[in-house]
Amino acid sequence: MEKNLRLEGDKVYLTPMNLDDAEDFVRWRNSDFVMSRFLIREPFTVEGQINWIKNKVMTGEVVQFVAWDKDDNVKIGTTYLIGIDKENKKCEFGFLIGEEAYAGGGRGTEMACLTSDYALEHMDIHKVFARVMASNPASIRACEKGGFEKEGLFKDDIWIDGKPEDIVFLGKLKK
Repeated sequence: MEKNLRLEGDKVYLTPMNLDDAEDFVRWRNSDFVMSRFLIREPFTVEGQINWIKNKVMTGEVVQFVAWDKDDNVKIGTTYLIGIDKENKKCEFGFLIGEEAYAGGGRGTEMACLTSDYALEHMDIHKVFARVMASNPASIRACEKGGFEKEGLFKDDIWIDGKPEDIVFLGKLKK
């Protein structure tokens, strides 16, 4: 991925994640606001994120972007494409808005649209899918407004904090 890549929306723009973004990511990821909406609940460390960026993002195994609010020109979150399966032309999309003041207002929708369109148009991917907790309707709506369609509901698919959680699967296909 080009270092100078910039994916533009009306409300946000995305830039490739680099080592300078590790501390912001860990702060966001470990906040109660994000952790309560995430499938994986273990805290992250800056050292672990730096290793992730070096070994996954910089090698191209994972595509990860930092999302910026266009009006304020501040980092507000991240998007990523993981599990890139070149043989079956699919990958998994995920995102988080770490700055709670910027949640809502269509930023998540643009993040979903820009990232999934990048995968479908520039990575030889046919399908981008997302797994979202059914108890997170805002993220489900953002994905749907970003072009994803609900594909199914997996009842009691994962256990979080000692109780089962339903997972909504969404997908977006290359047109």
